[in-house]
Formats: sequence, structure tokens, C-alpha cells
Amino acid sequence: MLRHIGETLARGEQVLVFINRRGFAPALTCDDCGWLADCPHCSSKLTMHRRLRQLRCHHCDYRCSLVDSCPQCHSRSISALGGGTERSEELLARRFAEYPVIRVDRDTTTSKLALDRLLAPARDGEPCLLLGTQMLAKGHHLPRVTLVVVQDADGGLFSADFRAPERTGQLLEQVAGRAGRGSLSGRVLVQSRFPEHPLLQMLLEKGYGSFARQLLRDRAVAQLPPTNAMALVRAECEEPSWAEEFLHNARMFMQSLAPPSPQLQYLGPVPALLERKSGRFRFYIQVTAQNRAQLQPLLARLCVWAEGNKNRRLRWAIDMDAQELS
Repeated sequence: MLRHIGETLARGEQVLVFINRRGFAPALTCDDCGWLADCPHCSSKLTMHRRLRQLRCHHCDYRCSLVDSCPQCHSRSISALGGGTERSEELLARRFAEYPVIRVDRDTTTSKLALDRLLAPARDGEPCLLLGTQMLAKGHHLPRVTLVVVQDADGGLFSADFRAPERTGQLLEQVAGRAGRGSLSGRVLVQSRFPEHPLLQMLLEKGYGSFARQLLRDRAVAQLPPTNAMALVRAECEEPSWAEEFLHNARMFMQSLAPPSPQLQYLGPVPALLERKSGRFRFYIQVTAQNRAQLQPLLARLCVWAEGNKNRRLRWAIDMDAQELS
């Protein structure tokens, strides 16, 4: 990838490097005792932002100072795991010091004017390296970009969220569309630890149409949207047992009205993929049916029941055809 980047810049063209992770590294650990920097309010790791010397949670925005020694065993053998836009920026700036490296993410673009100012050299056509997150993936016409490099494209291929492969395919398609938009032809390099993955192979060899049709076939077999209708009954609370008990009772209530059958199925309560966020534990029940008409009367009755049976410290919601399970 570095060789292709160097060759592209030497021809006076531009390169876009895409990595969907901001910060320097997504985790900080102690090599001696295995300590990991966790968010005290969420089921997630703190992201290292080295330039600001901070650890941040990208879910609740908790922040603390970057540590130089392990708070558990006091060892100074601290390692940053993985990579983000800051880490890639440092590497690229060292390797291609004669060219500007323009990082575009939420940390560098606090306003539209900041984004326009950052992209000005690229719009002027001078050879440069654009590096960023989804903010660079769509909506920009940069005709001198002839090489797009996608770092670490595997994240969505193995997620527990059934929509994750769909989002990965869409994102790859969008970011690939930044290459070769002018008179010069474009090229896309995708970095993967699993290049043989069937969905990735289908997307790269047969295009998004075949990729989407395969996902639709998989959804039909699994009886998931858009083939079937699905509702998530969500609950969150500082006390996890209250949320679980509320959803358990909600499921019993729904099953008393509409027992499980091949046409109507219940799953849960189960923890959300991000179980704890901002100090609140999150669970859901998944209800699937052949169509929305089967779900709507049931969910209307559930709303009336829930308002009369919820704990005042608990939040609940119904998410129809939810876009994510987190």
C-alpha cells in the first residue's frame, strides 16, 4: 500500500486513505498485568488521543488524562493497541514528508469552515494525502484523487449485528467512488486479514448488486428484515435487574396475547451489543413476524401495558425494523 501511495504522489496525483476509527488507538493496555483502559460508564474501551494526551469514550464522551504507567501494577510498559486516524497520520507524515497529509475526522473539523479549509489544497489539485473517516466517504468531488486505500475493512464482516455486512458494503462502495472521478482513472486497495471472505469477494468481483442480493437471500433464510418485520422492545436502567425484569414481564404479556408460532417469534431479553452506556444497562426483546400487520396491534397493546407497569427510573422504547442492535 505504501509503495502504491508513493507512486501515485510522485505522478502528481492525490491519495485518499480511509480508516473508520478516529484517535490514535482504540485501546490502551499494560504489557505486564494485562490492564485495559475501560470506560467507567460504558461497556467499551477508552480510545487513546495522543496529541491531546487524553483517553476518551466515543460513546458517552468521558475523558481522562493519558497515563504513562499502569494504574494497577505501576508498570511503565504501556502499549497502544490497534490504529486510528492519528496513528496513520503520524506514519504517513514520516514516510511522505514532502507531501501534505490532511486528516479529516471529528477531531479536526469542528465546523464546516474548518472542513473547507482542510480540503482547500486537495481542491486546488496539488499532490497530497487525504486521511479520514466516514466524513471523506461521500459528498466530495476531488478529481485528482486516483488512489483510495481502505485500512482494516474487516470490522463489519464479523459483527453480531446482522446489518453490519450491509453497512460495510455500502461504506466500501461509497469510499471507492472517491477514486477516478475526473479524467484520470482510479484504483482502490482494500486491506483485509480475510480477503477470502465470501461477501468481500462477491463485492469486489461481482459488484454491489450481487452483494446485496446475497444479503437479501441470507435475510430471507433467517426471517429478518426486509423479508420479515422486526421490532425491538428496548429497556435501559442503572439497575440491570430492573430492565431485565421489565422486559421479561413484557414478553409474558405479549405471549399471553399472541403465543409464539412459526409466524411470530420472540427472543430475549438479551443484552444490547453495547450493554452499558452512560451508566445505564441496556436490554431488548426481539419480536419478528411475517409482516407489520401482525405486529402493530400487539405493540399498541404493549404500549398501554408498559406505561402502567414501568419503573419510574427505567426508560423503554419500541424500535420498528431497528437499524442497529447496539
